Amino acid sequence: MRFRKRWTFQDAMKALWRLSVLCVLCTCVIARHRHDSQQWLRQVLQQRRQRIDTEVSEWLTTKNEELRRWLEKISFASWNYETDLSEENAEKLNKVNIDFSQWKSTCVKEASEKLKFPGLSEDARHQLRILSYDIDPSNPEQLRKVNDIQTKLEQIYGRGTVEYNGTTLQLEPGITNLFESSRDPKVLSELWVKWRDATGKKMANLYTEFVELQNTGALEHGFEDLGDAWRQREFFDTPELVQIVEDLWQELRPMYVQLHSYVRRKLETYYAKNHPDFDFPKDGSIPAHLLGNMWAQEWNNIFDIVQPYPEVKEPDMNRALKEKGYNVGNMFRRAEEFYTSLGLYKMVPDFWRHSMLVRPTEKDREVQCHASAFDFYNNDTFRIKMCTEVNMNYFQTIHHEMGHIEYFMAYRHRPTVYREGANGGFHEAIGDTIALSVRSRKHLQTLGLLEDANVSEEEKKKSDINYLMNQALLKLAFLPFGYLVDKWRWRVFSGEITPDKYNEEWWKMRLEYQGVTSPVPRTNADFDPGAKFHVAANSQYIIYFASFLLQFQFYESMCQASGHTGPLYTCDFYRSKEAGVKLLNMLKLGGSKHWKEALKQMTGDTNIRTEPFKKYFQPLIDFLMKENKGDVGWAKAGINWERA
Repeated sequence: MRFRKRWTFQDAMKALWRLSVLCVLCTCVIARHRHDSQQWLRQVLQQRRQRIDTEVSEWLTTKNEELRRWLEKISFASWNYETDLSEENAEKLNKVNIDFSQWKSTCVKEASEKLKFPGLSEDARHQLRILSYDIDPSNPEQLRKVNDIQTKLEQIYGRGTVEYNGTTLQLEPGITNLFESSRDPKVLSELWVKWRDATGKKMANLYTEFVELQNTGALEHGFEDLGDAWRQREFFDTPELVQIVEDLWQELRPMYVQLHSYVRRKLETYYAKNHPDFDFPKDGSIPAHLLGNMWAQEWNNIFDIVQPYPEVKEPDMNRALKEKGYNVGNMFRRAEEFYTSLGLYKMVPDFWRHSMLVRPTEKDREVQCHASAFDFYNNDTFRIKMCTEVNMNYFQTIHHEMGHIEYFMAYRHRPTVYREGANGGFHEAIGDTIALSVRSRKHLQTLGLLEDANVSEEEKKKSDINYLMNQALLKLAFLPFGYLVDKWRWRVFSGEITPDKYNEEWWKMRLEYQGVTSPVPRTNADFDPGAKFHVAANSQYIIYFASFLLQFQFYESMCQASGHTGPLYTCDFYRSKEAGVKLLNMLKLGGSKHWKEALKQMTGDTNIRTEPFKKYFQPLIDFLMKENKGDVGWAKAGINWERA
């Protein structure tokens, strides 16, 4: 009988040591295998990422070029139509828009799929996000209707005329000139009503269908409604935009109320003296037709009535321009020279050859006079379309529109998807930033339009208040209108305002925000929002509200770069290359960065702020508060409404 050897302690330790060695060897083998596997996996993932990067990069290169060609076609078709509102040109524009929509539909689907790829660079993701944006309805018949209605709305607006004293007047220059110069409330009321009858009233049913069709497209593409789609496109990654603009308005409302109340009393006094038969409202509101502008959005044309210190003679800038020999051509040349003095771009040869700078003389040729700048996406074609007259308002508008051209040229080297502003507000703010400098007393003296008079310190202070009042009638007076146009549309698009309440709610908001009422009773048979170009053209308006604040932030930043000292409103950064570099560096970004990042590069801040705006106008606000003595507001006012 055989017996097993008994294990001693030493035997157990030897076995344990051998087992430990084996475990270590196994661990090493496993670790090596795991390392090899991980390395292999990393290589596979890297190769896959490289393939994705290459695929996406090549796709983006192709689509950016295809998009550029489409936008070039659309720009030429739009230019041809807006400078000759013929049926033939309308049909051509419709066709290219429909063809582009078909291309875009495929592009959007492909971009949306590629957005799902893992490991995309931030730049690729940003480009794909832009290319995946769409609000067109997928149904071809609905898409055709959208384009047809859009064209009809613009035709109604562009062809709008009124009969006055046996003469047919177009909006520019005829009706506009009368609104700027006439003080007869009957004349102004007649023109006011006739323009709305010729435009908005004819759009009502079309606009209702237009909203339904566009909302259908927005919903198809995952948006809550068209307003949500607009906000996400123009201010991407800013879900708090609605609250941002509301907060900004609430910060500025007290300033506006002071201006409104002062202007109202001045107007009431003027009309009691000069038109005693006119029944001026006693409820704190202002009749919208008395403010020197068809939409009561800018009030500078009534400066002669509301001038704080009329004993201080202020120069007539319109007369000064003419006396100095200015014509339309050299007004544009002067604007160009301001930009080049900062180190920015000259206008390209095509600009001078083919821009429409005045209304054409052909009797059978109707044009859209609303000032616009065009980028034709071929790097050497940029144009402005205006029916310019020789006056200071147009001189300022020239600088505004040329600001768009400078932006176009600055970012033309970018991929096509980035050939746009950081947001629409940036685009609108550039030229107005320059215009703030151009309208400064210092620059007007440089241009020879204003004499450097030897006056007392007291007279200079009064003159400064007059100057700031004129500026406030342009800038501060605009803010509530700039806000309410899109706030009204957001409520329309969301269904909060139904078609049977379109006009009533419009006037409730005009009263709430602006404190203005219509000169005659209105009804829901009217459609007064349509009397504004941007409603007819389906163009976002909140960007103008943003731009009126951004321009003061940009202005302050450029003034600091130029070494300016003294009150902000006295700054002129003409010929400051330092200010120009700051501006140009931001312009070159185009839409490649989030708007807050572009804002930080320009101003050092990521938020739209009201402080520069307040700083600019503070001396005037102090004056208004003393004059108003707390008698402000229009809480007792109601809209001028006729129930059906």
